Amino acid sequence: MTAATTIQPSWLSRLYGLGSVFAKTMRDSRRATVAVAVVMSVLLIAVTKAVSAEFDTPASRDGLAALIRSVPPILAGLAGKPVNIETLGGYVNYKYGTFFPIVISLWSILALSGTLASEAQRGSLDFVAAESLTRRRIAIEKLLGHVVPLTIAVAVIFLSTAFVGSQFAVLPGDEISVGMAAAYAIWLELLALAAGTMAFAIAPFLGRGAAVGIAGAFMFAGFFLNGYREAIPALDPFANLTWFGWTSDHLPLAGQVDWAPLGLVALVVVVFAAIGVEAFARRDLGATSAIPTPSLPHALAGVRGPVGRVVSEDLNLAISWGIGLGLFGLVLAGSGGSWITQLSESPQLMDLLHTVFPGVDLASVGGFLELVFVEFGLILAGLAAATLVGRWASTETSGRTEMLLASRLARFRWVVAEGVGALMSIVVIVVMTAIGITVGAQLAGGDLLTPAIGASVLGLYAAAFVGVGFAIGGVVRAGWAAGAIALLTIATWALGVLGPALGLPDVLQTIILSSHYGEPMVGHWDLAGVAASVVLAVGGVLLGAWGFGRRDLA
Repeated sequence: MTAATTIQPSWLSRLYGLGSVFAKTMRDSRRATVAVAVVMSVLLIAVTKAVSAEFDTPASRDGLAALIRSVPPILAGLAGKPVNIETLGGYVNYKYGTFFPIVISLWSILALSGTLASEAQRGSLDFVAAESLTRRRIAIEKLLGHVVPLTIAVAVIFLSTAFVGSQFAVLPGDEISVGMAAAYAIWLELLALAAGTMAFAIAPFLGRGAAVGIAGAFMFAGFFLNGYREAIPALDPFANLTWFGWTSDHLPLAGQVDWAPLGLVALVVVVFAAIGVEAFARRDLGATSAIPTPSLPHALAGVRGPVGRVVSEDLNLAISWGIGLGLFGLVLAGSGGSWITQLSESPQLMDLLHTVFPGVDLASVGGFLELVFVEFGLILAGLAAATLVGRWASTETSGRTEMLLASRLARFRWVVAEGVGALMSIVVIVVMTAIGITVGAQLAGGDLLTPAIGASVLGLYAAAFVGVGFAIGGVVRAGWAAGAIALLTIATWALGVLGPALGLPDVLQTIILSSHYGEPMVGHWDLAGVAASVVLAVGGVLLGAWGFGRRDLA
C-alpha cells in the first residue's frame, strides 16, 4: 500500500482561482471588476474630452463659470461645490465627480451584502466552515476578496484620471497631476467601502435584502442631503451625519484637498468591517434577526397558498425599504418649509421656476419634493425592485424550486403568484413612504394629500422594473434577473445625467420611463407613464410565467 498524498494548491490558485476562499471570491468578482473599471474609465474620458473640446478658450471658460455661479443653489441640483470651475478638473469635479462614487458604492453594497449572507442562506458555506478554516478567517478572506478587486477598478480609474489630465488639458490650469488623481481615487474607494461595509455589517443580522435597502438608502440620502445643504440650511445637520457631508471640502480635481475627514471615513470602514466579521464568526450560519412585525393573518403568513408565502417571505425586505424611503421622504418633506420661505423671498427664482416648469406650482412642499425627492426616490425604488426580483430568483438558483414544483403547483401559476406577491410588497413600501412624506409635510405645514398620493409614482416605477425582471428571469435565466434590473436602474439614471454631456441623441431621453410621469408630487400626472408602468408590470410577470413554463430549470 502506498501512502496517500495531499495535493496542495499552487500559489497562483491561492490568489486567483479555487485555491482559497479569497481566490474564489476574486474569481467570482472578475466580471464586475472589469465592467466597473472599463465603464467608469470610458465615461470619464468621454466626458472630459467633450468638455475640453467645447470650452477650449479662456472666454468660453469664463462664460461657463459665470453661468454656473449665477444658477441658484436649489436649481444646481446635486452638482458639487463650484471650486475652480473654469479649469478642466474643477468643472469635471463639480459636474460629474460626485457621480462616480454612487456607481462604485452600489457595486460595493451589492457585493458585500451577499458575500456571506447569501451563501450562508443557500448552505454553500456549510462545507467551507466544516474544514479547518475558522469562521473569522473565512469572513476576512471574503471581505478582502472584494476590497482587492475594488482597489484594482479604482486604480484603473486613477490611471484614466491622470491620462485625461495630461492629454485633454488645453488651457493653463487644466492639468490634473498624479497627486490630484490619487487623492480623488482614494476618496472614491473610501466612500465605496463605507457603503459596502455598512451592508456587510447589517447583513448577518437582517439578511441581504435589508442590508442592501438600508445601506443603499443611507448612501443615497447622504449624497442627496450633501448636495442640497447649501440651498436648504435645514438639511445641513443631517448631511453632516454622512461621509458625503464629512468629505464635502475634499475636491482634489479642483486642486482642493481635505485629508482629515478621509481618516474618519477609513475609521468607519474598519468599524463596520469588524462588526461584519465578528457577527459572522459568533452567529449561526444563515441566522438572521427578523425585524419585529405584527402577527399576520393566516392568509398572509405563508400557510395558505403561494401568494401568502411570498408576501410572508418578502415582508421584512419590504419593511426595510419602506423605512429607508419613508425616513428619506420625512426629512425632505419636513424641510419643505425652508423652501417655501426661500421662494417667497426671491421673486426672481420664482419667475425662473415658472419658466422651467410652466403651469406647475412649485411653491409648496409637493413642489420641493418634485424637485429634490422624485429622481432619487425612483432610483431607490428600482433597486428595491431588484432585491424583490432577486428573492424570487433565489428560489430557483438555490434549488428550492424543484421541491415546489414537485407538488401539483403548475409552473405558470407559481410564477404569477410570485409576481403578485412582489407587487404586494411594493404596496407596503409605497404606503410606508407615503406615511413618512405625510408626517414631514405636516411638520412643514404644507398640503398632505397631494404629495402622499404622488409617492405612488415610486410604486409604479418599481412595479414596472419587477415586471421586466420577471420577464428576464422567466424567459432567459433567473440568475440574471436581479443584476439586470440593478444595472438598468443605474443605466437609466446615468443616461439622464451624462447624456447631454456625451452628445447622445435626444431620442434616448424619451425611452427613460422616469421622464413620463409628469409632476406627480404636485398632482400633475402623465397617464402615458402610468399606463406604460402597468403594462410592463403585468405583461412582464405574464411573459416570465410563460417563458418559465417552456425552459429547463437553471
